[in-house]
Amino acid sequence: MNILTIIGSPRKKGNTYQTVKELEEKMKKLGDYEFEYLYLKDSHLEDCRGCFSCISKGIEFCPLKDDLELIEEKMEEADGLILASPVYVMTVSALLKKFIDREAYLCHRPKYHGKKALVLSTTGGVGAKETMNYMEMVIKAWGYQTVDKCGIITAPWPATQNLKKKNNSILEKSAQKFSKSLKSVDNKKFDKIKVGFKDYLSFRIFQEISSDVKKYMPADYQFYQDKEYYQPAKIGILTRMLTVIILRVVFFIMRDMGPADGK
Repeated sequence: MNILTIIGSPRKKGNTYQTVKELEEKMKKLGDYEFEYLYLKDSHLEDCRGCFSCISKGIEFCPLKDDLELIEEKMEEADGLILASPVYVMTVSALLKKFIDREAYLCHRPKYHGKKALVLSTTGGVGAKETMNYMEMVIKAWGYQTVDKCGIITAPWPATQNLKKKNNSILEKSAQKFSKSLKSVDNKKFDKIKVGFKDYLSFRIFQEISSDVKKYMPADYQFYQDKEYYQPAKIGILTRMLTVIILRVVFFIMRDMGPADGK
């Protein structure tokens, strides 16, 4: 299986890369995995202009023509994704944030459901938890299931033996979790997944809103119409019934957020 690793560090062979290489070695002991490294440092990505075209009309209307489509193709082809970034002032690097901003439309129209991901962060001391939580939130919105969050301390001085053992243990556990999850997808004998209430409710909210504002958000409307879920899914009767009730409450509360013309 192919694993795409997106490196958000401006240092091509820095701590983040070295940590992922250690993870790669551990995973290759667990299965037949091929790692592909994509360095945002070497990718041509322009700054998002905030024109909203990718969200309202579709990504094909984005005025920026660079490497984004190529990166998305690699994400689509890969069996798994590792999103990796050093901690810069309690969050992701500027390079990774630029990439995330350019993928804003995926938060409206996710296309990576059914794919597994792992987020990894390196820090000199603090901020790993906040950084990984942010990355997890983002790629979940893109459709990925985050299997694990791997935070490693790489202080700018020689690590103690205890810290080395701790980091190694974290990497071992992440490798095992990621490998197990990827193999479970590869061995699946059924096409439909079971969807929980929270995820189904989120989908239905987007679906209803897209219908109400189709004049202003045609891309969302085209994406959601005639869909039962993002992918083939099993949705329980109780989940459907409870969702209908909650939707009525949600849209009553949001009634003043609709378009002024009521269409």
